[in-house]
Amino acid sequence: MHMLMLMWVCLVLTLAGCTPGPWLTRDDPPVSPEARQQALQYFIQAKTYESQGNHLGAIVALRNAADLDPTSPTLYERLAANYLETGDVRMSILFARRGLELDPGRVPLRRQLVGMLENSGDRAGAAMELEELLCYQPADWRAYRRLAYLYIEIGQPDRVKAVFDRLVRYGNPSPQIRADLAGVLVQTGHFDRAEEYYRDIIDEFPSVEDAWLGLAELKLRRGQRNEALGLYQRALAKVPDSIVLPHYLARLITSRHDLPMFIYQEAPEFLYRLGVALADAGKYEEATVVFESIVTMRPESVEKWLDLARHYMYVEDYEQAEAVLGRALAAMPDSTTLYLFWGTLLEHEERFDDAIAVYQRGIKQDTDQAELYLYWALALEQQDEWMSAMEVYEQALEHVPGAARLHVRKGRILARYERVAEAIQQYEAALALDPRRADAHMHWGLALQQEERWEEAIARHERAVELDHTTTHALFYLGACLERAASSTGESKYFERATEVFRRLLSLDPDDAYALNYLGYMFADAGIHLDEAVELLQRAVALEPDNGAFLDSLGWAYYRLGEYGQAAAYLQQALDRLDNRYSPEEQAVIIDHAGDVARALGHYDEAREHWEAVLELTPDDSSVRRKLEELEQPAP
Repeated sequence: MHMLMLMWVCLVLTLAGCTPGPWLTRDDPPVSPEARQQALQYFIQAKTYESQGNHLGAIVALRNAADLDPTSPTLYERLAANYLETGDVRMSILFARRGLELDPGRVPLRRQLVGMLENSGDRAGAAMELEELLCYQPADWRAYRRLAYLYIEIGQPDRVKAVFDRLVRYGNPSPQIRADLAGVLVQTGHFDRAEEYYRDIIDEFPSVEDAWLGLAELKLRRGQRNEALGLYQRALAKVPDSIVLPHYLARLITSRHDLPMFIYQEAPEFLYRLGVALADAGKYEEATVVFESIVTMRPESVEKWLDLARHYMYVEDYEQAEAVLGRALAAMPDSTTLYLFWGTLLEHEERFDDAIAVYQRGIKQDTDQAELYLYWALALEQQDEWMSAMEVYEQALEHVPGAARLHVRKGRILARYERVAEAIQQYEAALALDPRRADAHMHWGLALQQEERWEEAIARHERAVELDHTTTHALFYLGACLERAASSTGESKYFERATEVFRRLLSLDPDDAYALNYLGYMFADAGIHLDEAVELLQRAVALEPDNGAFLDSLGWAYYRLGEYGQAAAYLQQALDRLDNRYSPEEQAVIIDHAGDVARALGHYDEAREHWEAVLELTPDDSSVRRKLEELEQPAP
């Protein structure tokens, strides 16, 4: 190294509070070119061993190389890494230190050494290495924070302040980082210095919410609760979009007596946010006081009225929520949003007729609001009044002929009554208005499936997948269509494509319980990939443990594996969950499976009871009749 450069490096390290490492003064014996070449061959051999995961072989090669060339820090760095891979932390630390003696500026190696020392319990040693690290990276704020915590752990909290002062001097950290560091100062008892940090940040960058939060928490530690309340109040004015601050303020409010300082000073926007935060915190009495004070101010927007109504919904005071919505509509009779919200509230209480009356009231104000017709018809659908719902869609389309979604909904009802050609006309009309409606293609595909027009149906579902980039919904229906085509035609190409689609879906959303169940049941029913089927279905059941269909699928997979005890346990859980949410056909499948398992276990009377129950639900099931007949035949 050039002498002038050497002097400059020494000067920089001395100014940073560090001493030059041994690599600047070390007088190692020279390494011959032959030894260096042989060491390189060992190093290449070690890299080969590393790529194969043979870390012991790499260690032997590296130690041979280090014997030949003890001046190479790279060899010691790789030795440290390979010893760590074998779990020998002590030797890894030893060689990391040897490498750093040769080249103290190897930052990644020193970071590794710090981590090993911490994990081995040598916090003091880790702190010393971090101090060295900061000589080479004086602006690394994470290292300063880590060093501060180490000083706390080894009982030297008094050194924390000097560490952070050094960071501020050399690193010029961002206000967010300075707020984080101030939090560490609070933990170490340097309250005055932390407060200086927080106030400096707030003066220069008043939008840094962590500085407000930290200073308020510091005031609370000092028992200055009123000062903390005032800080939160000021913070909300400076950071009006903060989601966190209202909740911290709500946490601090303990009674109605804390509210006057806000109610009589703050604007409605502030109070709305505070009221919602209080309700979220379960402080309903205080939230009510805040919301009632807002009512006297007469909300000036639909969203503010809705905030009031939502509060009363939170506390399940539906009568008061309706009263608020009534006042809101008196003030803003043209708001479609208010009618929709009120109707939804009534549907939540299962007051469907009242909800429909609200939607109709909204339509009288404006006959061209497609959403009001849609909600009215959906309320009818929930009561299985399908033809009445279709009449609403037809009425709506007279007033709003350009509402593509209404055509789709009408098409769904027509398809429900097997009026497939008419349903397709509605989907065509929807796509003429909006060619990118994925749901129109998807329901068109479902209608085609009713007539077993598989290739046409698949094409429609594939188009829905192309258009729907936001969810996996369309993929699910494509996979299900392909599986049904396979079941109907017996052609394996459909089954293989269905498998590919469901695997693709699960790669996008591994926790889609219905996709897990569908693919798992496909495999179980086909008697293939049974171990994978069990794994898929276990994941589905873990996501929805009370889903009777999922429990049935898992039980069926165990049956196909020949594990009848496990199968019986899951089938019984599925039977226990049968209720009117399942169609007669769905119930029949589960009970039929329970019969198969009972027969496999030799419980013939139980199997007979199950299959007789199936015939009560689906009298035309010839396969179950054959099973009953086989039970009556004497054993050979």
